[in-house]
Amino acid sequence: MSAARPVHVSPGAAHLPPEVLRLLDAWLPEQRWYPVPAEGVTHEPWLTVTFGGVADVVVALLRLVGPGLASGDESLVIQVPLVLTPTAEPEADTPDTEAAGLIGTVTTASGTATVHDGGVHPAAWHAYFTAALPGACEPEDCAELVGARRISGEQSNTSVVLPAMPHAAGRGGMLKILRTVALGPHPDVVIPAALTEAGWDGVPRYLGAVGLSGAGAGTRPGSGSGSGSASLPDAHLAVLSELVHDATDGFELACAYAARDEDFGERALELGAVVAQMHTALRRALGPGPALEPAGFMGVLRRRAAEAFADVPALAPQRAGVTALYESLSTRLSAVVARGDVVPLQAIHGDLHLGQALWSSDGWKVLDFEGEPQRPVSERTAPDLPLRDVAGMLRSLDYAAAVGQATDPHWAAHAQVSFLEGYRQASNGEVHEGTAHPVGGATSSGSALDVGTAELLLRALTVDKALYEVVYEFRHRPAWMHIPLAAVDRVLSS
Repeated sequence: MSAARPVHVSPGAAHLPPEVLRLLDAWLPEQRWYPVPAEGVTHEPWLTVTFGGVADVVVALLRLVGPGLASGDESLVIQVPLVLTPTAEPEADTPDTEAAGLIGTVTTASGTATVHDGGVHPAAWHAYFTAALPGACEPEDCAELVGARRISGEQSNTSVVLPAMPHAAGRGGMLKILRTVALGPHPDVVIPAALTEAGWDGVPRYLGAVGLSGAGAGTRPGSGSGSGSASLPDAHLAVLSELVHDATDGFELACAYAARDEDFGERALELGAVVAQMHTALRRALGPGPALEPAGFMGVLRRRAAEAFADVPALAPQRAGVTALYESLSTRLSAVVARGDVVPLQAIHGDLHLGQALWSSDGWKVLDFEGEPQRPVSERTAPDLPLRDVAGMLRSLDYAAAVGQATDPHWAAHAQVSFLEGYRQASNGEVHEGTAHPVGGATSSGSALDVGTAELLLRALTVDKALYEVVYEFRHRPAWMHIPLAAVDRVLSS
């Protein structure tokens, strides 16, 4: 970052009066991106971030403290960008407060201040933008940001469309403010940057990021200046990528096809090819990972299944089938290792579904490589099996059929087969075709898996994903629980 727009980091609530913090205590739990149930949770100021030359923008990094939440360096930290402006008189609440981002007004020792959510305020957008792309423009003269708008409906981050920017060759940009901040290089920065540098165009082109230096594990809060470090920062606040114009969310697109009972096979075939290319690009850009260790891998699958069975009584009839499937897979994987073969792991997307892909005239683009925001970065960036991404997309196609209310009973199966075929073709023979079943065998380059073991592994990963979905729907959308429950039955009966 240039000296013109350094990022300054101070300990605690250095620039935030207590009155502002109390205002946030009431406002935060109502936000869609707030990551935990609010009961019993308090907000502990950890770091305060300001931008050089931008007086009104203050970013609060708050640790969430409460029952069941980690502490210390493992604390869950949320990012709250604020725009604080002096106010002669407290502003009356109006119906337009959501659009304006108004949180409220407070009276402090220095006077009355109006507090806005920086996620929806142009002043904060300018501050992040100029920190990510030093020299692009000044906050007071950013004509390129005219027309910027927040994307509504997001649940874990705040994204802002920037229609035109000189640094993006006129194509515009997408600014993502990471509402949950994790220690360590953020995967949604590191992976797009690596793929862009490697020349893979299946990801929106990485342009820059806003990061902190000296906020890493073992560092006391506020010990780092955060400005101008040439090394990879220890935490990221925002990422800027090229805008994909006239793009359609992949899940919305698939649901629209399903609602019309229109064949999604061609789009699924193309998406399968892009996912295979992504895995190849990730392997080349970030290198291979360690070999799969069957005992540990199966232990995780069994633990997740046991937790699902304990949480959802409706899963009881599936327990025996899941247990048998996992036993068969364990035996096969042990045999692979016993003969001295290696099943390599690698960097993957980790949370791949149709909503993580955009369709435009340029084809499919894959985005959102952050994984589950509440998991530690070390877990989210750990090498894994590419088939986990494949399983995630198969499940997403099934959801599209259900949510889109396809009346053709074969709509999802045909889309899944087409996706797998596209994946196989793009792998140039590296992925083997298994049975005609929608979760037929597939494996990646360099793997020692035979077709039968690969098919069994994909079935197990699909069940693992479906069990996760059952628990989620049981807790949040009981009316949808039948979708993943039916999937578990289908896979077990195949």
